[in-house]
Amino acid sequence: MQKVFVGFGFGAIQGGLFLYEAFRSANFGRLVVAEVQPEIVRALRRAQGRYMVNVATATAIEQNAVAGVEVFNPAEASDRAALIEAIAQADEIATALPSVDFYSRGAPQQSVAALIAAGLRQSAGRRTVIYAAENHNQAAERLAASILAQG
Repeated sequence: MQKVFVGFGFGAIQGGLFLYEAFRSANFGRLVVAEVQPEIVRALRRAQGRYMVNVATATAIEQNAVAGVEVFNPAEASDRAALIEAIAQADEIATALPSVDFYSRGAPQQSVAALIAAGLRQSAGRRTVIYAAENHNQAAERLAASILAQG
């Protein structure tokens, strides 16, 4: 069975670190990202799930391609269902959002916490590692509390 990585937010941290390293490791057969900005979703889909990452080394800037990324907008019902299914299959999940406040933001079934909770309920007890990469020293605890509050 292929390993699945799911990311929330497609900014520099998610795209340049988490998804990039998940792709580069070749440990994951499926890469999924949730993004709410329609123009970013459209751009990634137009590029067929491929984007470039610039990596600075001591002597140069390397351009590295990341490919095969599926993008879902949780504000869209069909995307939301596909995202929850991916979360249920996920081996690793990473949030890289502007703030811990985004865990509970949005319509009740569209918040990051609600989506993760829904996916984990469908995961049949599968072990999933969740990384919280927001700039807050209690991000992991806040994310866990937000997920558990979903019931």
